[in-house]
Amino acid sequence: MAFVENFWETDYTGTQGYEALIKRLKDGKRMAGDFEEFLKQRARAEENYAKELMRIAKNAQGTCEIGTLRASWDALKSETEACGREHMAASQRLTNELEKVVRDFREKQREVRKKTEETVKKAQTMKRTAFSHEGKCKQEYVTRCKAADKAEENVEKNTQLPPKKLEDLRLKAKRARQQAENADTQYQDAVISLDDACVLWEREMENCCKTFQELEEERVAFLRNTMWKLTNVGSSVAVQEDELFEHVRAVLEHCDVAQDIELFIQQKRTGNVRPTPVEYENFYSSNPAESIRPSFQKEKEKETKQQQQAVAHPVRNDPLPQPPVDTSRDDDAAYGTIGDDTGAAVPIGRVRALYDYEAQGDEEISFTEGDLIMVLEKEDENWWLGTARGRQGMFPSSYVEVIA
Repeated sequence: MAFVENFWETDYTGTQGYEALIKRLKDGKRMAGDFEEFLKQRARAEENYAKELMRIAKNAQGTCEIGTLRASWDALKSETEACGREHMAASQRLTNELEKVVRDFREKQREVRKKTEETVKKAQTMKRTAFSHEGKCKQEYVTRCKAADKAEENVEKNTQLPPKKLEDLRLKAKRARQQAENADTQYQDAVISLDDACVLWEREMENCCKTFQELEEERVAFLRNTMWKLTNVGSSVAVQEDELFEHVRAVLEHCDVAQDIELFIQQKRTGNVRPTPVEYENFYSSNPAESIRPSFQKEKEKETKQQQQAVAHPVRNDPLPQPPVDTSRDDDAAYGTIGDDTGAAVPIGRVRALYDYEAQGDEEISFTEGDLIMVLEKEDENWWLGTARGRQGMFPSSYVEVIA
C-alpha cells in the first residue's frame, strides 16, 4: 500500500489527507525526540553507575587479610573496577554512536519535510484562490446574463414607444448583452485557471505523498536499527544481563516497515477518490450534455476514469484445476465438514486472499480480496480446505498468500 493512493478526498479544497500525513510525520519527529532523550538519560545513568563502581573499588579496604582469601578479595576489587570502566565505555558509545546519530537524523528529516510542506502549501493556496475566483466569475456571469435578458425583453415590450426612447432601450440592451459576453469569457478563463491550479496541486500532492512515505519508512527502519544497536551495547557490557535484552530483540524481530505503513492508511485513510473537475455550465443550455465545456475537461475525465479503474479489486481469470476427489471415502463423507466450521478440525495456518473468488459449488467457499482464511488441510498443491466468513470448504491455493 502507498500514501499516494490513499490520502485524497472529494472536497475540492479539502486538506484532510495532507493534514493526516503531516500529523504522522510530526508524531514521528516527536517519537525520535523522545528516543533521543531516552538515550541521553540512559548514557547519564551508565556514567553515574560506572563512577560509583570505580569509587567503591578504590575505597575498598580489607588490607588486613592474608593468603588466598586476600587474593580473592583483590581480584573482586579489580573486577569491580573493570566493570565500572565497561559501563563508562558504554555511556560514551551511547552518546557518540547513538544519541548524536539520532539528533542528526532528526535534523535531516526536518529539512526535507519543511521543503515539501512549503511546496504543497503554496499549491494549496493557489488552488483555493483559483476556486474562489471561479465562483465569483460564475456569479457575475449569471447576473449579467439575467440583466441582458431583462433588457432585451424590455425592448420587445415597449416597441410602441417613441423612436428616440426605443433606441435608448436598444442601446441599453446591447450594452447589457456585451457585458454578459464579457462575463462569459471571464468565467471560462477562470475555470481553465482553476483546472491548471488543480493539476499543479495534484502533482505536488503526489510528490508530497511519495516523499513523506520515504521519510516515514526511513524513520521506522532507522529507529528500529538504532534500538537494536542499543540492545547490543547493553549486552556487550554484561553478558549476564543478556536475558533481559533478549526480550527486546524478540520484539524487534517482529518490527516491519510495510506493516506499519499499512496500518496508518487503514486507520487514517481519507479515501482514494480525487476531486471531480469543475465544469463550465452554459447559462442558456437546458440540457447539461449540450453545455459547452473546455477541451481540457475531456482529457481530465479520461484520466480520472483510468485512475478509478486502477484501484479496483484485482480479479484473476486464469483457469483453475479441478478440486481433488478422494476416492478412498464414500460420496456422503467426501465433504462431511463443508459448510459448517464447528467441527473438531484444527487450523494449520492462515492465508490472505489476493483476489476475489466465487464458489463454484456447495463444497467450495467464496471470499474477496483481503479476507483472512484459516487453513484446515492442504488436499494438494492446488486446492486447500479452510474456513472463511463462517463457512468451511475448498478454495484454490493460487488465490491466496500465506501469512502464518
